Amino acid sequence: MWFLDRTARQLRANPALLTYRPPEPARLESLLRQYDPGLSVSGDWFVARGAKIRWVEVTEELAGKARIPADRRGAIIASHDNKHVAGFVLNGLASRLGGALHPPDVHDPYVDVQVSLPGVPAPDCEEVAALVRSILGERVIEHDHEIGFCSITGAPDDPVKVSYDWPADDDVKGSYDPRTPGGSVLDPDYAIDLEIDLAEDPDHPGLELLYRTAVSLATAFNGVVVSKDMPVTRIEDITPTRDRLPA
Repeated sequence: MWFLDRTARQLRANPALLTYRPPEPARLESLLRQYDPGLSVSGDWFVARGAKIRWVEVTEELAGKARIPADRRGAIIASHDNKHVAGFVLNGLASRLGGALHPPDVHDPYVDVQVSLPGVPAPDCEEVAALVRSILGERVIEHDHEIGFCSITGAPDDPVKVSYDWPADDDVKGSYDPRTPGGSVLDPDYAIDLEIDLAEDPDHPGLELLYRTAVSLATAFNGVVVSKDMPVTRIEDITPTRDRLPA
């Protein structure tokens, strides 16, 4: 009976990433350490930011008990009180490891990439917009410096959305330090955010443009490109998995 099988119960109760081959434990651990440098182990689970993740080999018998496709031989199970947190981790892993999200509604076609700016001083909105325009085309800046935010907006049908958490002044976000150039100490959350929804068109060329823009911004401003809270070093790291289970 399926409910006597611990792994079958976990696969029925939690979202998972299903793969055609068993996952490589060392590769999985390396990715999870990027997501959470404080990664710990509890029994056969990794624990990353409160989410519990384990990998299992899938047999035909287990697949039948768990009601997952019989052609899969590996699964990464994520357990968290909040299903969205578990899905967030699995989607990040899926871009890097491949596989299909189970159940299908865990799949996230929305790409959100951040260029984190750890250095000082921060570039101003116009500098950021100039680099964005060089790849994405003409854009206007909608300033809202009272809350430290700018939208770098294209045409209404432009699929790539860009925004910048910009320090309005020293007393809005950050503090003053006369030893630093410009005197501004940045909040570590300051970032340029680039987004695209691939739900309607997984092959939309905007994804490549978004990636090129993010890399260009990171190079120009000594930033770091991150997606799903993991470093991005290639376009595949932000591409939603193409292996899809039927809905």
